[in-house]
Amino acid sequence: MHTIVVWALTLFSAGFFILCDSLSANWAKKSHLSSLAIVVVLSPIAYLLFGLLASRVNLAVAGSLVNLMIMVGAVLVGVFYFGEHVTGLQWTGIILGVVAILILSVGAKKQVKEQETPVVTDTQISPAP
Repeated sequence: MHTIVVWALTLFSAGFFILCDSLSANWAKKSHLSSLAIVVVLSPIAYLLFGLLASRVNLAVAGSLVNLMIMVGAVLVGVFYFGEHVTGLQWTGIILGVVAILILSVGAKKQVKEQETPVVTDTQISPAP
């Protein structure tokens, strides 16, 4: 259940950030004030969801997963909504960024597990009576 909640918070948080970024870009390109007004309302929700996520997992993991989703989502919005062209070199950079973030996330998860493992020292072991 914990994993489902974490992934739901990750997806919703990233989704709100992507929506806010897209609406900001729409406002910048087309000067629609309604886009800016929606961003003002939705931005606090995105940060609230991210805060909830960060309270459940390591902040490094939360940040890297949400930023990974934002990066991929921003590229997809740029390609499909704004009609931007992404070159092969840019796709290579995106893939390298995804791999780097996934490696950081896995490393952070392992580090958290190691910190949670109790270590028994000689001073904690009492002799048998």
